[in-house]
Amino acid sequence: MLRVRADGHRCSRHHYGDGMAGRRPHGSGAKQPRDSRVLVLSQRRLHTAKHLTMLYEFEDAICSFDDVTLVAPGPAPYADAGSLARRALNGGLARVGGPRRSPPWNLPSMRSTPVVADHDLFFAVFSDAFELSYLRRLRGWRERCRRAVCFLTEVWSPGVPQNADYYDVLREFDAVYLFTPQAGQALASLGSPRPSFLPVGVDARLFSPVPRPPERVVDVHSYGRTSPVLHRQLLDLVESQGTTYLYDTTFQAKVPDHREHRALLANTLKRSHFSLAHRINDSAQRLLRTGGEESLSSRYFEASAGGAVLLGSRPPIPDFDACFDWPDAVIDLPYDSLDVEDVLHELAGQPERLAQARAHGVRAALLRHDWVHRWDRVLHDAGMDVPAEVRRRQADLQELASAVTPETLGAAARR
Repeated sequence: MLRVRADGHRCSRHHYGDGMAGRRPHGSGAKQPRDSRVLVLSQRRLHTAKHLTMLYEFEDAICSFDDVTLVAPGPAPYADAGSLARRALNGGLARVGGPRRSPPWNLPSMRSTPVVADHDLFFAVFSDAFELSYLRRLRGWRERCRRAVCFLTEVWSPGVPQNADYYDVLREFDAVYLFTPQAGQALASLGSPRPSFLPVGVDARLFSPVPRPPERVVDVHSYGRTSPVLHRQLLDLVESQGTTYLYDTTFQAKVPDHREHRALLANTLKRSHFSLAHRINDSAQRLLRTGGEESLSSRYFEASAGGAVLLGSRPPIPDFDACFDWPDAVIDLPYDSLDVEDVLHELAGQPERLAQARAHGVRAALLRHDWVHRWDRVLHDAGMDVPAEVRRRQADLQELASAVTPETLGAAARR
């Protein structure tokens, strides 16, 4: 566990969850710490998929802004035997119409962990519906926390009814935030507090190319979902023109250190001219899950924060326009376009346009899309005081943003 005082000074590092959340392990000289303002539940010891590193970055950011106890329980003991028992338990409950009380049998169950200290706010981020079942293993979380808030990063209306037994626990929260806001009505119909839209964010200071913009030596960077049509053309350009093209060769890979992975991504993006990002439903196979609902992608936030100009498509939703409200936030390159070479050639002759787009994106990340702005919103909605460290972080980001100019970023891109 990482305890951080409100003044920002880091305390000793501990991992709670295999014992008691909020209490030091018993032993020589062990003392029980004071209660903290915030209790954060993290799944970093349960799931290490690459796409989840963004969420652990958010948790780390909260720890640096506020007085936090972060509890990160590991898997339940005897995982293999436990998975078979959970398969039988959930199967039996389903046959009699009962709610599933644990994750699917082939996914890890969290070690049972009691909360023994008191906190003003409980906060957790969940991606898949089954992760809400971990709350049943964190005993006392609701009784020990005056307020409870969660952030759901991927919920689609078609999947809500089939996962209603997992989402039922949302009734116990005071506020629920959604990154996919079109599913809000479906969750509210189950008794959840009416969800509010909250965008994901980024460690804008880590991703920012200022104050020392590096040379942009990568022509195109693609990560996550990529159009096979565009990918094939870019590979051809590597062979025919020597284009520098970086791309993923693994899907849902596991990473042992989320901070190291985020640093790698940040360093790559602030050295890239362009990055690809498309609407979720540009990929037809996603329609079965989303039912046609659209949302943003974290790639829009990360790439623009690093000053990589986005090529792709704009989600046709108000939330995108609110977050990315500058010219050329995304330069159009359809998912099935056959004109990659022509688009790149045309843009190469427009350095001023690209420099303006980079500057807009980097400034927006620093002033609006850093994780500190998301945490400020959560605290404001909860009626809690904002720590001085939040204001210091915002002031530091404003100072960095003042150094962002098209000329500085353009010069680095041309070196």
